[in-house]
Order: sequence, then C-alpha cells, then structure tokens
Amino acid sequence: MSKIYSLTVALFIFSCSFLQISAQGTFTQIHQILQTNCAGSSCHQSGGNPSFDVNASESALYSQLVNANPINPYAKDSAKNKLITPGYPDRSFLLRKIAHGLNENNPHLTIKQPHEGATMPDGGGALSKPEIELIRQWILFGAPQTGNVVDTSVINKYYSGKGKDDTYSNHTPPAPGQGFQIYVGKLLIPASTELYYYIKHNPRLSSAIEIPRVVTMLPASTHHFVIFKFQPGQSGIYNEGLRPENESSHASVLDGIGTGPNLWDYDLPGNSAYFWEQSTILDLNLHIRNSLIDTVLGCDLYINVYTQPLGTTDKYMLIRNFPVFTIAIPPDGLEHEFVEVANDTNETHYWNVWQLYGHTHQWGTDYDIFLRNPDGSMGAQQYESWYSYEQGFNVGYHRYGVDATFRYYPDNALLQVDPRLGWIHRARYKNNTQDTIFWGLTSNEEMMVMGFQYLPGDTLGALPSNILSSQSSNLRVNVFPNPASDVVMLNYALEKPADVTVQLSNVLGEVIPLYTANNKSAGNYLDEVNIPAGISRGIYFITIRAGTQVNTQRIIIE
Repeated sequence: MSKIYSLTVALFIFSCSFLQISAQGTFTQIHQILQTNCAGSSCHQSGGNPSFDVNASESALYSQLVNANPINPYAKDSAKNKLITPGYPDRSFLLRKIAHGLNENNPHLTIKQPHEGATMPDGGGALSKPEIELIRQWILFGAPQTGNVVDTSVINKYYSGKGKDDTYSNHTPPAPGQGFQIYVGKLLIPASTELYYYIKHNPRLSSAIEIPRVVTMLPASTHHFVIFKFQPGQSGIYNEGLRPENESSHASVLDGIGTGPNLWDYDLPGNSAYFWEQSTILDLNLHIRNSLIDTVLGCDLYINVYTQPLGTTDKYMLIRNFPVFTIAIPPDGLEHEFVEVANDTNETHYWNVWQLYGHTHQWGTDYDIFLRNPDGSMGAQQYESWYSYEQGFNVGYHRYGVDATFRYYPDNALLQVDPRLGWIHRARYKNNTQDTIFWGLTSNEEMMVMGFQYLPGDTLGALPSNILSSQSSNLRVNVFPNPASDVVMLNYALEKPADVTVQLSNVLGEVIPLYTANNKSAGNYLDEVNIPAGISRGIYFITIRAGTQVNTQRIIIE
C-alpha cells in the first residue's frame, strides 16, 4: 500500500535545477520542459508534428494544448480526450503519452495500445518523474496559463525518498456493463498539512442513470469526502480543477453522499437507487490531513459507481443535512449544549429514513437526535453518538469526525418521520483551549450537523392541530471570497419571496448593517455586498436573513 520512491544521482541533479525555476509561473516551467524534450526535426516544432509547436510563444502554445483536440482519431473520438483537459489528468492525451508508468499500478494514465501509439518523447528517454508530475499537478489545478499553482519543492521531496503513498490498495473498478469508476489523483499533501478541496467532475453520462450502490476507496488520512451534485445551471460558476476551501459550492449543490477513509460501501435498500440526470455535474469535496512530520503523502481517490437499467426502480434515495452555523464554544473547560430543530414544513411526503448521523469535530462530547413531538418537545431518541450501531453496544466515548456513529435502519423497516415535525438534535462541546471555537471546516474548528438519507414515503395527511409552526432556520448561503477586503459575494436561493437583510457583527456583538432588499422574488441570487471603508481587520460574523430563515458564517476582513 505504501511505496517509497528513490531517485538516481542524475535525477537528484535534475531536481536541484528543477527547484531553481520553481519561482516561475507553472506553465512557463512546462513550456521549458517541452522545449527541451519535445523539439526536433520530426517532432513538435515548426515544420514537424503539426499538433503543437513547443517553440511557439507561451500564449500560442497554450492555445494549441489546452482544450485542443488531439490528432489521434481514437483518442479524440473514443476516449474523448483533449491534449490538455483542465482538471482531468486522465483525460489529457498529452500527459498520458508522456507518463511512462508514472504510477505503475494506475491504469488511468496509460495509453491504449495499439490505437494511441507509442509513448513520448519519440526516440528519446522519458521525462523525469518530477517533470511529469509537474504537468499532472498543473492539470489538476485547472491548467491555468498564468500563476505559480504548483509547489515544485513538494514534488521534489515526494520523489527524492521522502514520499509515501496513502492509497487504498484494492480499487478494482466495476466489471464492464455494471458501472464506472471515478478517479482523482495523484494529490500530493505536504508534511504536517491539512487541505480542503473542491473538485468539479463531469462524469460525461450518455443518459440518466440509476445507482443502487456507491463504493469509495480513499486514503486513510481522509477526514471526509462528499459527492455533491450541482443544482441545474450552477456548475458554470466554478472553475475546473482543485479549488480551495474559500471557493465553497455549498449554496449551489444538492446535499451529498458523505464518506470517510478507506472503504465505504453504500449498498442501498432493495428496489431503490440514487438518480443522476444525464446533465449531472458533480462537486467532490475532500478534507485530508497529513500528520507526518517530514513526509509528503501521495493520495489517490477511487469512486465506484454501480448502475442498473433506467426504470428498474422509481424509489430514489434523497439526502438532507441540517448544519448549525452559529455555534461558539467559549474556552472555559465547561460543557456547553446546543439544541436545534431540523424540520421542513414545505415537504409533502413522509421521510422514510435509511441512514442517520451526527457530526462534530474534536471538542464534541455528545450528539443526540430525537424525534420531535407535535407540541415541540423531544420525543423518542433515535441516535446516540456513544453507541456503536454496527457492534450493538455503548463504546464508552463520543464518536466524532471520521469515527462518527452512523445508524442504519433495516431495509424492510425504514423509520417514518413526519417532516413537518422533524427532529430535535442536541450537541455538547468542551473547549480546553485559550480561544473561542467557532464553526469551521478544518479539524481545529467545530461543526454541528445532522443528516440522513431517506426515501420519500406516503403523502402527508392533515397537520396535527397542536403542532408548533417551526421551520428549519438555516438558509443555504455561499459566502466568498473569504478572507475579504472591500466586497463580499453572497450566493443563495429563495424558495419564496422574502425580505433579505445582511449584517456584520464583531466578536463583541457590535452590529454593522450591510444590505437590505425588500420582497425579493423566489430564485437564485449572487449579490455583491460592499464592506464599509475603514472597518478594522479581523474576524467577523456575517448574518444573512431571508424571511424566517437565517445563516451566520465567520468571515475574515483583511
């Protein structure tokens, strides 16, 4: 599962020179590599192979490579490659031609013989592994024409004896005709580093599909991995390739299929499936940590998507998450409790729940989920984070993060929940640090989120006369950039007309109004909100209210 690569003295000498050019833009470095290795009377220069000219200017070469069709008809028509496909190394014909078994056990970078011809450079030796890796990482980060988007020191360290593979070993794809495999990699995670990525992925479906099973095979260092679906028309807002934490798509996606490290197998109840439209574009969300002090982790992600003939079922599994963004745990070493309602009065069918979970980070001490009674009180407890539903006993500690408890109801006995009543979920935390802990995506911040997968059930009957009118208080909002300076963008959707207000508050609770819009129509919005000039740099909370719904997120003002 782990493999240490050692390089020859010649490669070490190359690595030293490779480091010397790392301050240049990434595509400038690639231009130089191609000029050195791919020019020649019959190769890729003026008068040679007409697909691209490595001696052309950077801008000319870029336009000849990125999103350009290969001449090879098999690669162009059958594999649907471009010479360089931003965000997709395995769909970049040029990279596969020069890869030379960069990952010996990874078929995603191999060329298909005899249709796609010989490896390149023609008649010469292979590029060095760091050179090939630089090109792959550039593609993974969206293949931009300008900017230094790849840290070559990480590549050199990985290939000079201080790299370790953290890849799930058995990642066999579905058999032909039974599905397909999504691959992302190789990701290089620097030593003592925690990274949070979004990765837009087009599965290129030829028709809508039903999915009775999804299996993820991920590095052991994975904190979480979520397969989101973009809402219609939303994927174009976001760039191809790896995106950082502050380019969140949470307001533009449907709640996703969440997994953790190693093997996760979602084998759905009989006669049910996930449904992906032909136009489906995914956004993959990865949170991964390298706790090794002086070693770069090489990580590959494999997702097996098993399919069945369309029309096999009409019972499609749906997913809901109810995050609470407003938690703040003071540094007093005492246990603090947060209790929230999670319901939806707009639903028209019962939730027949298959999977139920609650999630905190390291300061969580307990997570409980109850059914909600018509009078608003806590009903029967359905979830206890101290209990192992897999093993059938209390394990004696709160299970959080990647070890969080997941409760599954038997396939023939799904839990029926009235969504108008919904749930009450309760989380407890104890903060022994010197600073207040707020909601955040990294493991050094906190979360409070419950979620479930369900099949729509029977149509709801009459609303009980004594039910309390309470609706989910969470408005889904994407706030970016973060950190911000003079302008912040708010991406959100209104299901019905509402008055919208935006305000900023500091850690002392002082409020600064930013924006008000009365009676906005239902629809998707991308609002540009100005931050007042002269505001002090620091941590703030931005609160967006739309009718009875609210969302508060932490934001840094620079």
